[in-house]
Amino acid sequence: MPNLATLRLQHCWECRRRRVVCDGQQPVCTKCRTAGIVCPGYADKKPLQWLAPGQVMSRPKRRKGQAWLPPPQRQASCISPKRQTGGGYVSPPESQKGGDSSGAPPITPAPRPEMFDIIEAMLYYNARIYPDLQSHQLGPSQFVFPMLTVEDIPLSILHTLVSVTINHRIMQMSDCCPEIDLVKPILPRFYHHRGIAIRAINELLDMEETRRGLEAVVSVYAFLFAFLQQSMTPSWRTHVDGFMTLLEFHGGFLEIIDRCDQMRPSLVGLMITAVLANTTSPPDNQFQIADTPTTLRLTKDYYTEVYFPPMSCPTPLFVNLITINELRAAGAREPSHHPQTTNQTALDLLAQIDRFSPEDWASNLGSSSVFAKRDEFLVIGRLFHASVALYCILSLLSTGALTPTHEVEVLRARYARVLFSILETGMATPRARKRMTWPLIVAGVEAAGAGADVQRYIGRCLVDMARDQGISPPLVAKRLLERFWVRGGEKRWDDCWDGAYAFVM
Repeated sequence: MPNLATLRLQHCWECRRRRVVCDGQQPVCTKCRTAGIVCPGYADKKPLQWLAPGQVMSRPKRRKGQAWLPPPQRQASCISPKRQTGGGYVSPPESQKGGDSSGAPPITPAPRPEMFDIIEAMLYYNARIYPDLQSHQLGPSQFVFPMLTVEDIPLSILHTLVSVTINHRIMQMSDCCPEIDLVKPILPRFYHHRGIAIRAINELLDMEETRRGLEAVVSVYAFLFAFLQQSMTPSWRTHVDGFMTLLEFHGGFLEIIDRCDQMRPSLVGLMITAVLANTTSPPDNQFQIADTPTTLRLTKDYYTEVYFPPMSCPTPLFVNLITINELRAAGAREPSHHPQTTNQTALDLLAQIDRFSPEDWASNLGSSSVFAKRDEFLVIGRLFHASVALYCILSLLSTGALTPTHEVEVLRARYARVLFSILETGMATPRARKRMTWPLIVAGVEAAGAGADVQRYIGRCLVDMARDQGISPPLVAKRLLERFWVRGGEKRWDDCWDGAYAFVM
């Protein structure tokens, strides 16, 4: 006899509620997708449900003979002569002080206490976001931890975290479409908490004493990444330049990352994000945390594939990315700089990337990891190997640092086939799927000449990435790629980016 509990788990919670047969598709069942309903998944415990302000799941049973009153009126019949609101105590209207109250306007219920949102956000994070991050780790990471308490978190950081969890829920519900009814009650709460965080940060920065404190740095860093994750019109350079200016009060980026253990994980994450952001920015608009030799030294000292969850590029290939970015920027600074020498440097770099072995890399990490298996590392290694090689060819051809030859075109075609063929495997491999945004973007640029079917597939994958991670940048990337595809004849890497973009954070 089959296990009944197992059979029940094959039905998502929404299909159970509607009492329909679920097809069990992961991560979103077909019934929910077709009906336009947010699929709550297949977890053992019933997922948390966001309620609109004033909405309740149940009401206490009325005593026999007790007349029914709408919620605001019932509340008014139970309060004292002075009722409490968000702004203090006020007297009720004269019409409520006695006599006939017919025709009196209903009393507006008190605003939802902020602590309700904070507790809901903590529960949602611990029930949905943290377990998802934890189950997809490649190794120990200081970026993955549960929210155990809110008592000691400064307001500037606490309300940023609340806005992050609300945004995560909105993205999973709607792909950032605020018009749908499910999202409308939640959006005001999102902006409310983001506004509190902004005011608290401004207060920290207004005073010399607090501006030089670590709380101000962490608060601005948390808000910077939260804002970039939430915005459909990100201003990457504007915000990160402001953050770097703040760091100068503490001695600068290099001083802090080398000497401050508390800030090091965050600053390594910023360095990784910056390297990836430079790949999707014009060559004359690169963000330099430090010069290239110093960035390579920081990578040697602090970078590992398991450090930053959204990005698991093998270390040798990450070093290659830094060098490619430097070649692109050098070409923009000195357009007439010895093209023959530059072409040979680009060919040597491409040959070095070509020699990388995903199999050896996966065997080394897979044998020592208790989190992921060798096969999972192998998929990730192949994805990034093909992506970095293709990025090297496309971007350096675009700047003129690499001369188009038959051999280069053969390599380009080979790595394009490898990348396109492994995208579906990557999206179906849970630990690889979490790290697919940048490979999808590289594939999207190459897909300008690959046909509409491939383009639609990459677009759908980016939408899935946005929903899966609860962030907006994959949708921004999809919009830019679609505009790039429509132009047809323009197929150079640099034609895709009209500004500085950071898609992996």
